[in-house]
Amino acid sequence: MYGALLAGIFAGFAIAVPVGVIAVLIIETGMIGGLRRGLAAGAGAATVDLLYCASALALGGLISSLLAFAIVPLQVLSGLVLVSIGLRGLIGIARIRRAGTARTNLDDPRIRGGVVQLYLRFIALTALNPATVLYFVALAVGLPGLGAEPLQAVAFTVGAAGASLSWQLFLGAMGAAAGRLLPPNLVALTRLLGQFLIIAFGLRICLAALGVVG
Repeated sequence: MYGALLAGIFAGFAIAVPVGVIAVLIIETGMIGGLRRGLAAGAGAATVDLLYCASALALGGLISSLLAFAIVPLQVLSGLVLVSIGLRGLIGIARIRRAGTARTNLDDPRIRGGVVQLYLRFIALTALNPATVLYFVALAVGLPGLGAEPLQAVAFTVGAAGASLSWQLFLGAMGAAAGRLLPPNLVALTRLLGQFLIIAFGLRICLAALGVVG
């Protein structure tokens, strides 16, 4: 069981640590909305890792077959959502600059509402990424003993979810700290670059799904 727990921890960090668009969004949410909202965003992303990991271990083969039919539409949808998020961010930054304010505030439409709403929003955003569930399905296929032994499966899932949660919360806290400590102009520049990065991620996902790029 301890071996499965350790394997889960490694798997959780392996899926969470590579810097992707969700990581950028979590950091930016912390910068804009502060610690509580940054942590809520990170918790939302980690929740999806937990659910996908548990589903992959329980229904790995079935999920893999279903996703084979839906993978391209899901990837295109995911890319379009990310592009729209980036464009909304650019529009928000332009409005703030016209108002003569360098630092954003809680009126930003992407973090409006309570922490529960933000948590649910990040669950939806992260769930749009089919690569996460495919990653865990691949692990389940490669480690067939995990799905057959309930205790091993639970230990693996707990390890993966705990590792993912710790990293996502770290990103949210790091963003909140950066929002407090960095000069307002640097925060604004960082946010501007972040929007272009999000748009680039979204376009890359769409083009890859359609076979335009490898």
